[in-house]
Amino acid sequence: MAKEKTFSEVLNFRIDPALSDEIKRIAAQRETSESDVARMLLGWGVEAHRKMEAKTLMRPYDYEHPDFTRMIVDVRWEQFDPEDPYP
Repeated sequence: MAKEKTFSEVLNFRIDPALSDEIKRIAAQRETSESDVARMLLGWGVEAHRKMEAKTLMRPYDYEHPDFTRMIVDVRWEQFDPEDPYP
C-alpha cells in the first residue's frame, strides 16, 4: 500500500459562503474531506495560472495586448498510461 502523503504547511484564508458550500458539496460527492477538495481545487487553479503565464511569455515581443481579455478554462478527458512518468 502506498504511503499516505503528509502535509506540513498551513494556509489559512477566508472564503465566502457560496464557495464553502461548493467545497462541501464536492467533498460529499467524492467522499473525502473538505481539506482534500480545497487542496485539489487550489492545485488545479495554480496549474491553470502557470499555463496562463506560459502562454503570455510565448507571445511575440511586438504583441499588442487587447483591452479586454479573459482566461477560459476548458476540461477534456483523455486516456493515459499510469506507468508513464510524464503523462
